[in-house]
Amino acid sequence: MSISDASRREPNQDTKRRRNFNFSRSKLPVIIIVLLMLYISFSLGSRFDQLYAMQRNLEDMQTEIKDLRDKNAGLYEQLERLQSDDYIEQVAREKLGLVKPGEARIVTVPPGSEEAQQTPPDSEIKD
Repeated sequence: MSISDASRREPNQDTKRRRNFNFSRSKLPVIIIVLLMLYISFSLGSRFDQLYAMQRNLEDMQTEIKDLRDKNAGLYEQLERLQSDDYIEQVAREKLGLVKPGEARIVTVPPGSEEAQQTPPDSEIKD
């Protein structure tokens, strides 16, 4: 072996050692695709979580609106009842002690009260 033979083998060995990059045989595209799929999966997952939270929030708000409408309807019924003439008359009679013209008011006194003790016995009542 001469020096010229050795110099010829070295480039051949270098070319054998240096392989051309073959994109179709490389694992790089597979890795990139897998990473891209993972990114898309996590991204879509977080979007679906946000969508689910928004839907729950919407359902809660719709329930609250229904409850408030029911309460509002009840308050309107109560307002109509409170503004009726029958209710006003009832309050005037019970709480204010008022009577209609021509009516007499009767007040009951519970036994044992001071007013009940002040009434004279039957023997003292004159005919």
